[in-house]
Amino acid sequence: MALVLPTLSAFTSSRLTAILTAKTQADFTAAFDALFARNVNVVYNGKQLSREQYQAQLLGQSSAAAEEQGANVSLQGQLEIPGNEGQLSGVVGLFYTSLVDSKFLVFGAPAESKLTSSFNAIIQATEPRPPSNPRIRGYFDPRRIVTVNQNATEQALQVTIPHSSIKPTTPGVTTKNFALPQGPFGAPFGPGPVRLGPTETNPVSETFPGDGEFGAPPVMIPGETIGEDTNTKA
Repeated sequence: MALVLPTLSAFTSSRLTAILTAKTQADFTAAFDALFARNVNVVYNGKQLSREQYQAQLLGQSSAAAEEQGANVSLQGQLEIPGNEGQLSGVVGLFYTSLVDSKFLVFGAPAESKLTSSFNAIIQATEPRPPSNPRIRGYFDPRRIVTVNQNATEQALQVTIPHSSIKPTTPGVTTKNFALPQGPFGAPFGPGPVRLGPTETNPVSETFPGDGEFGAPPVMIPGETIGEDTNTKA
C-alpha cells in the first residue's frame, strides 16, 4: 500500500503553525528543521537573510520567545501549485495572521500584538531516506522548503482596561448624596449663621446737630442741665 503524503499546503501550514506555537526552544528548533532545508534561501521583507537570521526572526514571533507566552495562528488563505513530481515538490502561498500574547501585563492583562504575513515557498524533496529501523514508526517526509519569500508586519493591539480600574468620573454616572449628621447645635460644625430681623437689617438713620460735623452729641440725662448753673451765683 503506497503512503499518501499530506498536500503541499497542508504540509507547509501545519509545520509553520508548529513553529509559531512551540512552547520551548527545543520544540521550536525541531519544528524549524522539519520545514526548512539546510541551505534554504530566504528573503524577508525584501532583505536577504541567512538561515540562522531567519530562524531568530521566527523565534521572536513564536510563543517560545522569552518574552512571549502564547500564539494563535489563523490561516486566511492558501494556494499550491504541484510540480512535476506531484506532491513531492511545488510552490505554496499562504496568508496568515498570528496573535501573540506577551508575558508582560498592562492593567492586569497580557499585552498583545498581531502579525500579518504573506508566505511564499518553493518545496522540494531534499532529505534522504534514513535507514529502516523497526523501532521508528510513522511516515517519512523528505520535503523541505528550499526558497521562501515572506512579507510581514507587526502591530501592537490596544489594551482593554478592566472596568474595575475605571473610576466613575464620566458624565452620566449617578452618585448618592449623604446627609451629614446633626449635632446638638444644628449642623455638625456648630450653629448656623445668625439671621437678623427686618427692623435690625433696615435701621432708620438718625440726624444729629451739625450733621455729625463735631462728633456725637452729648448724652442727655433727665433732671440735669447742660452748661453753666446760674442759680449758684450770688
